[in-house]
Amino acid sequence: MALDALAGLNNDLITRSWMASTTTKPFHKEEEGNTVFFAFKSSFVEKDWFDPENTSPFGETKMNREQFPCMRSIGNDVDATVNEAFLKNLQLLISTSFPVSVKAVVDSMRSQRIVFTGHSSGGATAILATVWYLETYFTKQSGFFPEPLCVTFGAPLVGDYVFKHALGRENWSRFFVNFVTRFDIVPRIMLARKASTKQALPRVLSQLDPRAGNQGNDQSITGFFTVVMKDTATVAHQAVCKLIGNGEPFLKTLSSFLELSPYRPAGTFVFSTGTRLVSVSNSDAILQILLYSSQSSNEQELSLRPHQSIRDHHSYEEMVHSMGMKVVNQLDLHHLPLDGGESALSDLGLSTRARQCVRAAFEAEKKRVDNQNKITAKQRKIVDKLVWIEDEYKPKCLTHKIGYYDSFKESNEEKDFRANVIRAELAGIYDEVLGLVKEGQLPDGFEGRIEWIELANRYRRLIEPLDISNYHRHLKNEDTGPYMIHGRPNRYKHAQRGYEHELLKAGRSAEEIKRSDCGSCFWAEVEELRRKEYDEARVKKLEELLEGWIRDKEVDDEHIFQEGSSFRKWWHSLPEVHRHGSSLRVRMG
Repeated sequence: MALDALAGLNNDLITRSWMASTTTKPFHKEEEGNTVFFAFKSSFVEKDWFDPENTSPFGETKMNREQFPCMRSIGNDVDATVNEAFLKNLQLLISTSFPVSVKAVVDSMRSQRIVFTGHSSGGATAILATVWYLETYFTKQSGFFPEPLCVTFGAPLVGDYVFKHALGRENWSRFFVNFVTRFDIVPRIMLARKASTKQALPRVLSQLDPRAGNQGNDQSITGFFTVVMKDTATVAHQAVCKLIGNGEPFLKTLSSFLELSPYRPAGTFVFSTGTRLVSVSNSDAILQILLYSSQSSNEQELSLRPHQSIRDHHSYEEMVHSMGMKVVNQLDLHHLPLDGGESALSDLGLSTRARQCVRAAFEAEKKRVDNQNKITAKQRKIVDKLVWIEDEYKPKCLTHKIGYYDSFKESNEEKDFRANVIRAELAGIYDEVLGLVKEGQLPDGFEGRIEWIELANRYRRLIEPLDISNYHRHLKNEDTGPYMIHGRPNRYKHAQRGYEHELLKAGRSAEEIKRSDCGSCFWAEVEELRRKEYDEARVKKLEELLEGWIRDKEVDDEHIFQEGSSFRKWWHSLPEVHRHGSSLRVRMG
């Protein structure tokens, strides 16, 4: 495999990235042909690794959704978690001339690629700067923008599973390439508890600083390495237990009361050994390699590992200069021999146990793809059922001049029974999909597939009114409470979040999206208003929203304004002064 198969990388680009990453400025810009490099300096001061004001066990914090709207899980509706010190470094960077420099590159239209790069903690800044660039230009503006590439050398882990998942959903993982020498301790540090490394961390950081020079054998390094690898082992073992589904009971019990690091690898990792570069894009597999590639087979190796872990962090220049002589291998499910032999796994020092864990990660990835294929196979069935509702059920309801919401609520005819069967069948399919999404049993890119987003949105608009109708037909509002508070199924909330996320990326403001509420829940609000005394403000708000819902095809105006529609009847029961000044007056006749 050639090096340029990795996100269009080549030796020259990697070399220029490394040279730029040695900058001592907060950020450094240079140009080479049609590529612009932005490099960020590394810091070996403790406060730049763990924010002193952060009291969480791993120095983590949630990303701000307003600033980073894409960095979240749509299925679980949670924001990504990142290291707060690294995030503050980014915010400080944004307060400098950095955004202006980036904008100048974008506006010039001369560059085809922007490379963000950094070594050590500078790599963490590069990762978050790349996310900032993607959020700023790829989701909020239209036009041509240079594709970014993030190249890091020995960077620490930055974000959690949601961070990794969001990059995959947006198809952004392909922009991130992280070079890691086999024993480098830095990519493993964030897997350890902050409390267990705090005492030795300042001394270790001074050893990691290439500008500080060799300070000899420091015993604090050995203790630090032991603690980091112990916590890494706990995280990796718990992760593989989850992958295989029947993990060791002890580890399951342990994880229930022992807090584990939230950080996970994101993007592609390129591990450098003595003879080759090993490319891995599976986050679970990378986590296992971070553990097992640093293990030792005897006491002598064990005694050498702590100081090797420091030296390897200083060896990226050597790695860059020797890349042209190294074989490049890409790990996948078809290239994972469980025995020894001359292979990438042997060069990484992976034991049979380690290979089994890496294989489990790739098998889990294959299962997620299989689950997606099964869902894809059901799409035709979903479409056929929606077409029947659209082309047969709804037109038949119009013959009674009441629309399909009211017809379903009365359920006097066979067509209503069939519509109910379809409603239940589709609920089963979508609840199954949502369950897989929430459990991480689908590829990260699944939620970003536009055909699925559009189908789920079509389903929500068409079928949720039937669910609301069914809810009120069985008087669940009297037993359980309002539909919007106690009755709305998560499958509709998920579909709505996916739709709103696409609106956000299309340029609709978050405020506008929030104000528009949810058109498929129109009937839920009507049912609530029908049972209350006249509330002028609430009724006017509904009327204002209705115009937008009709425009966006969230509500079918042909059905709600039918002569026998319960909405029309309720509206005509409103005070005359309201009806006279209503924006719906013409529509109501």
